[in-house]
Amino acid sequence: MFNSIQIFGMALLGGLSAGELSRRVLALPRTSGYVVFGLLLGKSGLGWIAPYHIESNQIFIDLGLGLILFQLGYEVPPVAVSEGWNRLRAGVLVSLTTVSSIVLALLALEFSVSSAIFAATLCLATSPAITIATCSDVGAKGDKTGVLLTMVAINGCVAFAASAWSMVFLVDDEGIRSLAGVWKASQEIGGAAVLGGACAGLVLLAAQVLGRRPEHQHLLILGTIVLGVGTAIYLDISVYLPMLLFGYMTRTCDRGKQVVAIRIASDARIFLVATFVLAGAALDIGELFEYWQEALLVVAARFAGQMAGVFGNRNRLRLSAESSIYLSIGLQPMSSIALVLLASMQTLYSGLEPRLTGTLLATILLMQLLGPLATQTAIKGFGEATSLQSNVRQEKDQ
Repeated sequence: MFNSIQIFGMALLGGLSAGELSRRVLALPRTSGYVVFGLLLGKSGLGWIAPYHIESNQIFIDLGLGLILFQLGYEVPPVAVSEGWNRLRAGVLVSLTTVSSIVLALLALEFSVSSAIFAATLCLATSPAITIATCSDVGAKGDKTGVLLTMVAINGCVAFAASAWSMVFLVDDEGIRSLAGVWKASQEIGGAAVLGGACAGLVLLAAQVLGRRPEHQHLLILGTIVLGVGTAIYLDISVYLPMLLFGYMTRTCDRGKQVVAIRIASDARIFLVATFVLAGAALDIGELFEYWQEALLVVAARFAGQMAGVFGNRNRLRLSAESSIYLSIGLQPMSSIALVLLASMQTLYSGLEPRLTGTLLATILLMQLLGPLATQTAIKGFGEATSLQSNVRQEKDQ
């Protein structure tokens, strides 16, 4: 009915309208409107966006993720070494408690151990796109927002590594082949880290030559992100870890302040809207109706694990009890990268349980809808939503 370019334009214009309606009429994050619009146009609604449309627009999705992940890494605030180690330990421990809680919930649903571990690693990562987009919309600024961004970055890295390793044991039951698969997965993780470091090194060296010229450095960073994403696709590795490390290392290693602080997320907005709309179109609300009980149990277990992990490490994170609750809420958005990993697993392994697939898809859809609201609630709870605060002041003045 429509070609891929028309679908992309429709995603941008319709997503923009739905996002503004969501923000202005319902006081919800714009990203909620993007996803709902995708549901209306996809298999759950009019069926105008077919699977092949999503596949043909995958390059835009990958570029959008690359831009967002760079921005997330770049916005992780630099701290003292001791505090940085405390946050790293806290992030890893929060990830472990979350995975453990989800695994127990899935075992209670009578899934196999290997399936439960694989599914738990997919559910672990907090969505970087929802986090960055919602923080941008509400003007999130402050120390607690910095902690949230740090935790999102850490649990994303843990989820990427854990899912790569868990996929091996789900596909291969034989010990020798599993060990070979673990080695291959470890090489992929190492390659992703090297790629991220190489991108950061390129930008840091080129920034010294170009000087502090925003227009030139903007092009430098954009070009490096596109090259990095393309290289990751060529090497058949996820864009998640390299782009995240690229952003983080660019800021951390720039001791001479040669790199101009550029908000790349503004460039990502065009891809971001399309990514959310297409993600919504790829999901089927019928899965949620069929597996809503399983999805609610996974969501509850995920939140309980995150809450337990954050409270157990709140001294390391220097958070009050109230801020710990809001941080746990802010970690709720589930990364849509799980969709890509799930599709990859279905291609590699035909024995994946249909009930497990349905449960994961229902959980992803539920958290795509509720996740943006959770992030907005957390930032407002921190008292760091500067855009919302300024709007309230303007209304009082009027």
